[in-house]
Amino acid sequence: MMTRNHRQEALCRAYVQAVAALAGVGTGNYAFDYGVDMSLRVIQQQDNVHQDARVQLDLQLRSTTRANVTDTQVSYDLDVRTYEYLRQRSWIHCILVLLILPEDEGQWLSQSPEELTIRHCAYWISLEGAEPTTATSSIRIAIPRTQIFSVQIVRAMMNRLVQGEEP
Repeated sequence: MMTRNHRQEALCRAYVQAVAALAGVGTGNYAFDYGVDMSLRVIQQQDNVHQDARVQLDLQLRSTTRANVTDTQVSYDLDVRTYEYLRQRSWIHCILVLLILPEDEGQWLSQSPEELTIRHCAYWISLEGAEPTTATSSIRIAIPRTQIFSVQIVRAMMNRLVQGEEP
């Protein structure tokens, strides 16, 4: 059986894949983790052909049972190496997607003939351009609870990228 951390990671990937599928964007996975876990790609129709528009958003995926969730924000301790990577400006934007799960693994997912449910949800944040940190191990980041990684948000982010804007 996979480790608990690998099960969390796999569930996070499945969550993002499901949201991306319904949003109508392509996804790319990487065999090795060099800072990017997955990419979202705009698919456009030209004439009667659907093709990759060569517009991409990179994702660093995280999954946790230990975030501090309040009415307004999700606080999460991110390792400094990842924070520094995500705050760098680049031609391809990269956001953090954080899936919050219950502590009890038995509550992570439920299934019935009517639905497949992943408990809690994922949030996103762009750290691009954030201030450097003097921390050596981890830095606490705060993600507004309004920044749910949803179909509507993915569509809006990808549309902004097509227009040459930030996600």
